Amino acid sequence: MNAETGAPAGSVVVVADDDVLFSTRITAALAALGYAPVVVRGGDAFTRALGRRPAAAVINLAARRFDGVALIRDAKGDAATRAVPLLGFCGHRDLARRAAAHQAGCDLVATNGTVSADLPRLLRSVIGATDAPAARGPA
Repeated sequence: MNAETGAPAGSVVVVADDDVLFSTRITAALAALGYAPVVVRGGDAFTRALGRRPAAAVINLAARRFDGVALIRDAKGDAATRAVPLLGFCGHRDLARRAAAHQAGCDLVATNGTVSADLPRLLRSVIGATDAPAARGPA
């Protein structure tokens, strides 16, 4: 059990990001917390990864290679993946994208700086924000 977030040790967290520097920072933080990060760089890979019932997914809403808001909308619209907690992030001035992510069903939307500075608290919040562990059943 992860003491900081409450997720089982080794739980997979999908990271949808096409920014190598930011995804490296996120995956390092996830690994330090005991998660097994899986980085995806496109929509099809994200959909496949969500189908494996990860503990959560972290999505760069400002990615250039995919539409993060569309990924959220699709994930929350699919009965097989809607229980996966989603954490979206983008720049603090990108209010329209943040609002669109909330409207699409993102469980938590944060700024880039907040994700960098406080990922454990955000994961604890987003994983606790849904009944995903109970809904997913045994891994």
